[in-house]
Amino acid sequence: MSKILDLQIQCPNCRQQYQAKVFRTLWGDGCTAANFTSRLKDDTNIVPCPHCGYSFRVPLGLMYVDVKTGFAVWYEPQPDPNIDDEAKQYAAIFGADSYYAKAPRVKDWEEFKHTIRRYYTGELKATPITKFDFSSLKQQSSKSATPQKKSGCMGVLLLLLIPIALGIVLI
Repeated sequence: MSKILDLQIQCPNCRQQYQAKVFRTLWGDGCTAANFTSRLKDDTNIVPCPHCGYSFRVPLGLMYVDVKTGFAVWYEPQPDPNIDDEAKQYAAIFGADSYYAKAPRVKDWEEFKHTIRRYYTGELKATPITKFDFSSLKQQSSKSATPQKKSGCMGVLLLLLIPIALGIVLI
């Protein structure tokens, strides 16, 4: 399941502020190299200003993840310290070499799409999840229960991965 954020945006053209919905994560769900663009469209996170009509891609980190195929890739148009924090959390929960912890970070949108396509064609391979640390999950959950700075997609990701991880643990 993809995660959508409501953000306060300032138009770079007219400087007016407005609310916009943008993706923080997109889930591939076993796509192929030919059809992953049905999930990842070229207008993803492009928001039109309701005041002047100017459209631009919000410079927010976006993770594309496909748990069925087993990889993740970050689009990071500008340095995002939240991604560093999330990578540490993923390493604690899923293992330091898991595809969540080692997800490549790509600055250019076209290169981001190309990197995803390379995973689907098999040219790139990710390291699978080898563990699921429930104590780290509990620790992360208790941290998110107290008001702190907003993080990226960790909370939603953890809730969605529990059933998947249980399957991994039981095997």
